[in-house]
Amino acid sequence: MSRGALVVIVLVLALLLFAGATYTVPEWQQAIVVQLGSPVGAPVTKAGLHFKLPLIQKVHLFDKRVLEWDGDPEVIPTNDSKFIAVDTFARWRVSNALTMYKKVVDEAGAQGRLDDILDGLVRDNLSAHSLPEIVRSSNRKMELGEEAISAADSPMTETGGQRESAIPGLRDKLTREITEAAQKRLTEQNLGIQLVDLEIKRLAYTDKVLRKVYDRMISQQLRIAEKYRALGQGKKAEIAGQVTEESKRIQSEAYRKAQDILGAGEGEATSIYAQAYQQDPEFYRLLETLRTYKGSLDDRGVLLLSTDSELFRYLKTLR
Repeated sequence: MSRGALVVIVLVLALLLFAGATYTVPEWQQAIVVQLGSPVGAPVTKAGLHFKLPLIQKVHLFDKRVLEWDGDPEVIPTNDSKFIAVDTFARWRVSNALTMYKKVVDEAGAQGRLDDILDGLVRDNLSAHSLPEIVRSSNRKMELGEEAISAADSPMTETGGQRESAIPGLRDKLTREITEAAQKRLTEQNLGIQLVDLEIKRLAYTDKVLRKVYDRMISQQLRIAEKYRALGQGKKAEIAGQVTEESKRIQSEAYRKAQDILGAGEGEATSIYAQAYQQDPEFYRLLETLRTYKGSLDDRGVLLLSTDSELFRYLKTLR
């Protein structure tokens, strides 16, 4: 073998040996060196190039950043017999990479352990409270109209003519209690994991409860509509009564004015007739007698008069 080939082989072996004896730790990670399955030394937290024994030592990297835990949605019963779908998430970080490696090996193991702890605590804490307490995040009083009905049938108190919710909001308090209880349990189990915070991402009714809520909302709106419909009918009757009363008043006033005009006209006509008839009273009596004949006599009628009757006076003159 030539000297040049030997040099190349030596360089290649040297490079392979150097590559197996070095490792790089990024700024956002930390490392654990494991020799034959057992960790060696303290966690390497300084970023840069580091050395290890080739072949017999391996490196496991762990994230130093805040990591995310996203729980699976689950249905939880509340103490007021409601069923809600709860979806939570949390943020955590590796507080001690060496301890975490010994207990759970890697991040997947840590996520599984968080599943067991957080899911159980969320279920236990939420199931011990009513739905309104879980949903509300403050103790601010909610002033409601008389026709409003709480979606969860929460108790109300009367204040100044308004109905106010008497149920405290415990959502923020519950998340703090769950976070503290989870961190306490992680500390007791010494997993090398620190829980930063936990939040309820989504609260939703189950389909069965949702249908009941929709039915309650529909019933509420129907009651409100019926109330306004009754008010409208009452207003309609009031307006109709006013219209009828005004119509009668107008008709009465018009009839009175018509009678006044008619009476005045008849009086004036009577005065004119009287003046006309006074000019020839005998002609007036004859005219009235003829009108009486016209209204009393016909071709088939029989009129019986005495010889001294006033009506017969003019008939005796007809020969």
